[in-house]
Amino acid sequence: MANQEAFKQSPRRSAANFDFGTRVNLRRSQFHLTDDIIRPNVPASGDHNHSAETLLSDQDDKISMENSVPKLKVKLDPGNIFFEDEDEDSDNSAGISSPGISPAESILSVEELSLDGTKDLRTPDKTAKAEGPTDWHKNHMAAISSEKFDTLLKMCPEFQGCKSHMAAFVLIREVLNTAGHPCELYQVVALGAGSMSCNNWLCYNGTMIHDCHAIVIARRALLRFLYKQLLLFFDPDPKAKEGCIFNSTTNSHLLQLKPKISLHLYTNQCPEGAAKDFYLKGSPNNMWTSMKLQYHAKSLLVPVAYLDPSVLGAKVCCMSGSDKLCLWTITGVQGALLSNFIQPVYIISMVLGGQKLYHEEVSDITNKRLGDDWEDSLPPCYKKQSIIFLCSDLEGPVATSSHHNNLSINWCLGDKDIEVLDSSEGFIVDGSPSVSGPGFSSRLCKRALFSYFRKVAQLGGHSYLLELPTYHSVKVEAVVYQTVKDLVKQRFLLIHAGHWNSKKLVDCFSAPSPP
Repeated sequence: MANQEAFKQSPRRSAANFDFGTRVNLRRSQFHLTDDIIRPNVPASGDHNHSAETLLSDQDDKISMENSVPKLKVKLDPGNIFFEDEDEDSDNSAGISSPGISPAESILSVEELSLDGTKDLRTPDKTAKAEGPTDWHKNHMAAISSEKFDTLLKMCPEFQGCKSHMAAFVLIREVLNTAGHPCELYQVVALGAGSMSCNNWLCYNGTMIHDCHAIVIARRALLRFLYKQLLLFFDPDPKAKEGCIFNSTTNSHLLQLKPKISLHLYTNQCPEGAAKDFYLKGSPNNMWTSMKLQYHAKSLLVPVAYLDPSVLGAKVCCMSGSDKLCLWTITGVQGALLSNFIQPVYIISMVLGGQKLYHEEVSDITNKRLGDDWEDSLPPCYKKQSIIFLCSDLEGPVATSSHHNNLSINWCLGDKDIEVLDSSEGFIVDGSPSVSGPGFSSRLCKRALFSYFRKVAQLGGHSYLLELPTYHSVKVEAVVYQTVKDLVKQRFLLIHAGHWNSKKLVDCFSAPSPP
């Protein structure tokens, strides 16, 4: 099969190539891929077939729109707009259970994830036509992110106050409507809310979430979504592969995003760290070139130069969201583990809700701190991807209530319920709609992600990855990714931003169990 050929072996542990082992094992139960659409006052139509062996199921309907919406400019993919949202109801919770995760909340447990281009296509309203393309994009990003959050919390309104610090990742796909015209489908695939990081001592078994700030927790939920997509890729059902966001390439063993699919981010708060400092100060003397790396430590945001080494070595200290955004413009958001399977995934645009002042400065801090002279330094597939920053109206309350200060919410497409964490402790709270891991550990913790990784490695036939004993050894195996990350760390040192600390000891826990 074509996708198997893309994973033929190459010399192992090479900076240019990776050995993905022997043939792909495709013995899987069947599951399909579903997109969901949202548009007020437009009737939904169509339903989906369900198999007795379905691993992902929902009962979503969808709607799309014709091509009369103005095309997006400013480096955004052109095309018309396809509105979406998901209905969370599902009765099917049978799925593959990763070690330490109950079947009801395993990585593939609730929603069906299939794309069906045969649904009714409608013309957008006059208001959408009257708006400029960039204005429409940023306002729609804010609207669907807010709508998704509200939909998810209908059954648990006691957590609604967490919306003051919210972030959502949105996939935009160019698809054809029933008339054969291109249109863009907006889909919220991962969501996070939170405003704190953990205050505990370091955890060495991979079960504690260190950082629950909205952008960071939304990105971890995105990783969970990407693992689900990889399982779709290895499904023997051609329909599942058609709906998967990845495909194989002829020049690399790594999978890539399909053409005309792009990733975008919405948040209703300015990123913590250098970007927020500049936004709050607004001083012309505070140039983005002088911004230092900052850590969340003991409930404070501290420049790395002023952080006590004893605290750095023993307590949870997390890089700021602003610094992580800078890193992701070079490495992508996929992280080390997924880099064993896929090429980098970059954020194309970022919409800041309610942050109308200084958004250009925030853009400069994110995009210009590391410079633009990366073309000759980066290996194939990697690049410097500057993020397009846009501002929209605020969605959600201005401030978090004291009752919600310590709470964090996460969800990704395929999850039936939200998961609620205590940010200060890094574990699930009593009363969370979803409780899946042992000892109230999150479905987004390192140990859970390690389980998802091993499931994909097993289904993909990458046997040598299953032989790696620890989470850290799997991260190190992504040689090219680690090389690129080291280049970014060196650049931060070169511009006197400070040292990007890596705590290898917290990654040295063993694999949960053979998948």
